[in-house]
Amino acid sequence: MMIGLNNTLKILMFLIGCGGGYLYLKSGAQDSGQYLNVYNWYGMIPKDVLDEFETETGISIRYDLYDNNEILEAKLFAGNSGYDIIFPSASPYAVRQIQAGVYEKIDKTKLSNLRHVDPVIYEQMRLADPDLEYTIPYYWGTFGFAYVEEEILKRMPDAPTQSYRMLFDPDVVSKFQGCGVTLLDESVDVYPAVLAYLGKDPRSDDLDDLQSAQDHMKKIRPFIKRFSSSRFVNELVGGESCLAQAWSGEAQLAQDRADEVGKKIHIRYVVPQEGGTLWIDCIAIPKGAPHVNNAHKFIDFLMRPQVSARIANAIKLAVANKDATAYIDSKIKNDPTIYPKADVMAKLTLDKPQNASYERYRTRLWTEFRLGKIQ
Repeated sequence: MMIGLNNTLKILMFLIGCGGGYLYLKSGAQDSGQYLNVYNWYGMIPKDVLDEFETETGISIRYDLYDNNEILEAKLFAGNSGYDIIFPSASPYAVRQIQAGVYEKIDKTKLSNLRHVDPVIYEQMRLADPDLEYTIPYYWGTFGFAYVEEEILKRMPDAPTQSYRMLFDPDVVSKFQGCGVTLLDESVDVYPAVLAYLGKDPRSDDLDDLQSAQDHMKKIRPFIKRFSSSRFVNELVGGESCLAQAWSGEAQLAQDRADEVGKKIHIRYVVPQEGGTLWIDCIAIPKGAPHVNNAHKFIDFLMRPQVSARIANAIKLAVANKDATAYIDSKIKNDPTIYPKADVMAKLTLDKPQNASYERYRTRLWTEFRLGKIQ
């Protein structure tokens, strides 16, 4: 998952003001049992929410930031990270981290607010954590695409803007080559989308299906400008691209960024009608966390419906809390690109981690695709 540029810049300014390292530490706090060390994505919990937890509990939060799963995973696998709370993406990261034994089991008897978790998202988490022993789903969203409406309709007035045809139909995507088309830069994000477009199971582990996806992808390779995960918001706003495979959350915030800089464009985000995959960022407690009891208090606090809603309203992302809906701004909870309708949700699944041989083959095909060496 990636987060919005606006929130990133605000948090970075806060980081600079605090001198780096742990972001948020109540003045005068001592190294005692009244600490909580949190490691999270940029811009995902507003400071006033952290302030409220501190005031209510007397626990001082030390808050550190990362911008990709690889950084988090490296710290976990190195051991003794010092963190009490982390927010890994469910698949494939939480899956292999659970297998590696780097999480504490969550004591659900300490979570009075567990009852508020959305059962649909909680059930999806079973793919990553079958017995739901180590993780609690918190943020979630979809994979789709974003486009600059003015640029797309100028080139194709009848563009199929609700379909993955925009990216994967050679006759369609070729029309947008001149204004820039980007795909996400990880194979795990692209191949399931292509499989969904082809009418196959996005979670297929069949090598023939993978090869079919590759054979199709070579038809669109000439029209792909670049592979972009961390920059696609800026590229859409800045006019470097007009069509981008994207995550929800980042894509919605692109319009805010365009408005801030006075760009008179409309950036739309679409969950394609073909369906595909969703993403979940969950809460976990690293093995050896120094303040496990405080970690449970924080998880339970975050799972309060009003707190979850404040977070959703601030970051414009879906939260896995069914009872937060009443407190979420109408503009957000009624936005089908943030909270998809039931018929779309029925077509979305969490991506399945694949076996090592499949991953090696997919990585080889992906390298060939990126380099444009598909024969």
